[in-house]
Amino acid sequence: MLPTRDASHRRRASRRIRSVIDSGGPTIVFQPIVRAVDGAIEGYEALSRFPDGGGTTESWFADAVHCGLGAALDTCAVMNALRESAQLPCGSFLAVNLCAATLVADFALVGHLVEFGQRRHLIVEITEHAAIDDEVEVLAALAELRRGSVDIAVDDVGSGHAGLRRLVLLEPDVIKLDATVVHGMRENRTKMVVAELILDFARKTDARCVFEGIETDDDLEAATSMGADLLQGYRTGRPAAVDLLTGNR
Repeated sequence: MLPTRDASHRRRASRRIRSVIDSGGPTIVFQPIVRAVDGAIEGYEALSRFPDGGGTTESWFADAVHCGLGAALDTCAVMNALRESAQLPCGSFLAVNLCAATLVADFALVGHLVEFGQRRHLIVEITEHAAIDDEVEVLAALAELRRGSVDIAVDDVGSGHAGLRRLVLLEPDVIKLDATVVHGMRENRTKMVVAELILDFARKTDARCVFEGIETDDDLEAATSMGADLLQGYRTGRPAAVDLLTGNR
């Protein structure tokens, strides 16, 4: 992209992101995460939804980072998720997505997460929206979360350039195998091998492994027979607003 076009895109993106933040932040939906052994719902991932016309959820967060608004949008989305999750069933965990840089930029957020983790099992999924620039500060923030009984997950393992490096650096409690690996793996030996390797890594490091992208009966059967811990996808539960999940309408 040419510099002038890049600057123009940044200005437009900044305006629409600020508009969402000023309006209270993204809408939050929750997707069930189920146990592979019996299909019971163990927890929910909070997912952000944005106005039409601004691209995918991932592009909204990527644009926010590009505009210097990554931490602001991250924090707004997470605080909305924490608030709305009060209606979720007792005993279920909540998983929220955060860029590692946000934990460093907004240390007050770490305190909110620790406080929330005293009331409900909380998992913080570290995304790849931005590179981890200050490893020392990020690891210090993660250590504070863990002292507060908050678990750390690495998201989208199997996609992106930094997945394996993040596994080594962050030593996650939960590993989320990316949907691009899981979906259709029964018919793709290479995907099966990657999934088996990540699952074996999780077992050897005492981490739980979530298979994302369970869209079909074949995906469900392949993940279950392989010994996945947890499953997530349209086949096991679609994202929905909290009032639809709980029937409180």
